[in-house]
Amino acid sequence: MDRTQATIAHVVCTYPPYRGGMGNVAFEYVEALRARGYNVHVFTLQDSRSTLDDPRHIHRIPSILHIGNAGVLPSLFHRLSGFDLVHLHYPFFGGAEPVIVRKAMRPDQGLVMTYHMDAAADGVKGAIFSAHRRLLFPWLVNRVDRILVSSLDYANHSALAELDVDDRIEEHPFGVDLERFHPGVESELRERHGIPHKTPVLLFVGGLDAAHAFKGFPQLLDALENLVEYDWQLVVVGEGNLKETYRALAQSKGIDARVTFAGSVSHDDLPRYYRLADFKLFQSTKRAEAFGLVALEASASGIPTIASDLPGVCTVVEDGSTGLLVPPGNVDELKKAITVFLEQVEMRQRLGFSARKNAEQKYAWAPLIDRLEATYDSVLGQQSKRHY
Repeated sequence: MDRTQATIAHVVCTYPPYRGGMGNVAFEYVEALRARGYNVHVFTLQDSRSTLDDPRHIHRIPSILHIGNAGVLPSLFHRLSGFDLVHLHYPFFGGAEPVIVRKAMRPDQGLVMTYHMDAAADGVKGAIFSAHRRLLFPWLVNRVDRILVSSLDYANHSALAELDVDDRIEEHPFGVDLERFHPGVESELRERHGIPHKTPVLLFVGGLDAAHAFKGFPQLLDALENLVEYDWQLVVVGEGNLKETYRALAQSKGIDARVTFAGSVSHDDLPRYYRLADFKLFQSTKRAEAFGLVALEASASGIPTIASDLPGVCTVVEDGSTGLLVPPGNVDELKKAITVFLEQVEMRQRLGFSARKNAEQKYAWAPLIDRLEATYDSVLGQQSKRHY
């Protein structure tokens, strides 16, 4: 079979225009593969917040039970009939199970899984995730032909490390659009937000809701509260139901005038905010952060990142080379790192230049899609042998 004649299905819990790293990665894969002639379809949850005039290859499926990014989709079992290969983006509770059941019943259908992150939460949701990890996760993973991870470092610290899957794991870093994100000067946004010409801009990009509490935004405000003697302006790109809570927290610390909540910005404007910034802040507190697409976008934009020293994240942000790493949740060390960048302009510019070079050498999409094609070829070849 000509590999471009193979029919491929990507199954993912979210998909653009809805925000989320997992959906963005799936989008880049799908668009690149379609540009290379592949017949690729997307199956994702239907979001009740809006209706979309999607292209015919995107299928948004109603769920019989929809909680957050999880949804029970039994119809996936039949919808995936006729595809040569299914690419599952995990975690996807309620979507992964029918995919795996289908694989168990039709072993000649290729199955690739990108393991994006461990599912982590507190309270009842955390207990459910823990039970799923013990009871269902091994059964799911054992039926997958290839397991793709953004970094082996993260895989070695994740739930995958508890299973015997080394012979099926492949490292597939996520990429960045080097034309969309590039170094430059952004004067119009600086004027729009009333930021003085010489004031250093600190950038935070992320969700401002309970689901993204691990992004550590309150800890960032704690650190900045003790840096009022320096000149800086924090620009926050993102939305969520905790935004007003965070705004009130900044006000209680006396730094609300120095925190600009830009809200949700358009696809075209997002790269401009990176060009506005002098450095990026990525102070996640938990291992739910597995890679860091926003840190990669910062690197491509030629600015360094201060990030938490977490598995996976430390492969994107190289300490002392493309940014600075701090212990997760340590406000004092975060404050020290911000101080270094505020005081040492030449250093942060040097690290920003190095970050761009690193992005060009390691994270351009084209060679990463080449690697994905090779994996598909291998899996499809194995399935052909099984079939005959």
